[in-house]
Amino acid sequence: MGITGKDGGLAALTSGERRLIALESLQWCAVNAVYFLGLIGAATYELGGDAFLVAAITLARNLCNSLANAAAGPVIDRVGPRKTALVTLAAMLAMSVFMGVVPPSVPTLMFAAVMMGLGGGAINTCTRTYPVYLTRGRAGLARLNGLMVFYSNIAYAAGPIAGGVLAGFFPTRVVFLFMAACLVAALYVTWGCREVIEPERAADEPADDKLGVVSGVLEGARITMRTHDLRLIFVSGFLGFFAFGAFDSLESLFYRDVLVVDVVWMGILSAVSGFGMAIGSYIFTKIPPRKIDIPLLLATLMFVGVGSMIYVGTNVLAIAIAGQFINGLAWGFMEPTQAILVQERTPMTHLGRVMGFVRLGLNSAGVVPLAIAPFLAQVFGVQEVLFGASCIIALVGGVSYAWRRASHARQLERE
Repeated sequence: MGITGKDGGLAALTSGERRLIALESLQWCAVNAVYFLGLIGAATYELGGDAFLVAAITLARNLCNSLANAAAGPVIDRVGPRKTALVTLAAMLAMSVFMGVVPPSVPTLMFAAVMMGLGGGAINTCTRTYPVYLTRGRAGLARLNGLMVFYSNIAYAAGPIAGGVLAGFFPTRVVFLFMAACLVAALYVTWGCREVIEPERAADEPADDKLGVVSGVLEGARITMRTHDLRLIFVSGFLGFFAFGAFDSLESLFYRDVLVVDVVWMGILSAVSGFGMAIGSYIFTKIPPRKIDIPLLLATLMFVGVGSMIYVGTNVLAIAIAGQFINGLAWGFMEPTQAILVQERTPMTHLGRVMGFVRLGLNSAGVVPLAIAPFLAQVFGVQEVLFGASCIIALVGGVSYAWRRASHARQLERE
């Protein structure tokens, strides 16, 4: 299957599927450029912030991201992903224009962090539920999810590069205007990305339409926890992502104090990770759909941890680049695998709520380490804390993979 060939690439997709890929790519290009340069970069380099300022900004963003992940789910189940995405993109566009014209300060960066968290969380839940409104079957979902991750990760890499170039010639806040341009294009493609498959509602489903946001989140939690595979996806993801909170508050300090590079390298190494993800997701489109299973998800989580260990394990820039690439390669498998497994194992009528709750678990996992990482860094050092967090990720993935394989083997013996 080629990426642009008639057998399974863009040419084989419907107009709606191509528009969804464009939406995901544009929003990641915009958000990644702004997060690394307009938020973290500005706080670290322009405002001279310490780990506590960076942690406060990223904590606000992550909390809002987690809340919006979950809150968007019930809304999507009621009105569909298209309308939810259009409103979210419009709000993010207004914020990006405002941030592009005002000088950076702690209050404005906190405002941007909150808005990016709310908008990013809602959009991520939209794009992870959208595929089932456009195509059916594992092969169709695998193709669409894989290509969506492939192209969005090229954009994920391109965003920080474009932002880095802009930051080299203009004030850092200009990256927010770059974000605004991307969001205008995202609004255009989303307008024409209409759902073609409607949920087949059960007889008692109309009453469910009256669920509020909190009730919807609780319903998503109930379905997730009573389904074995969904529960495993949630728990392993939560434990693995728990360690990533340390990266959110300490990564920019690792660049500045350990690697001793300037703000542009934040964009470059993020781009390296993005290219690794693009290659990983390209390889993902080549694997048979029957191979997309829970063990694959757990194995890729382990390799994310291994790549992170290489990334932060030394003060050598070349090794950090290699680690970021390995990290990205594993992410290129993990993202579409997780999305497909949740999409397949959830009734379409409840997919928004379940996907929102799963994303809530993954993103909220980093809140506690985000709060304590600066204190740990003062005691042990920035690099030491990041390396320990990477080891936790690898350990959770490896142990979960081994446990899943052992359980499967025991089941086969009993049969």
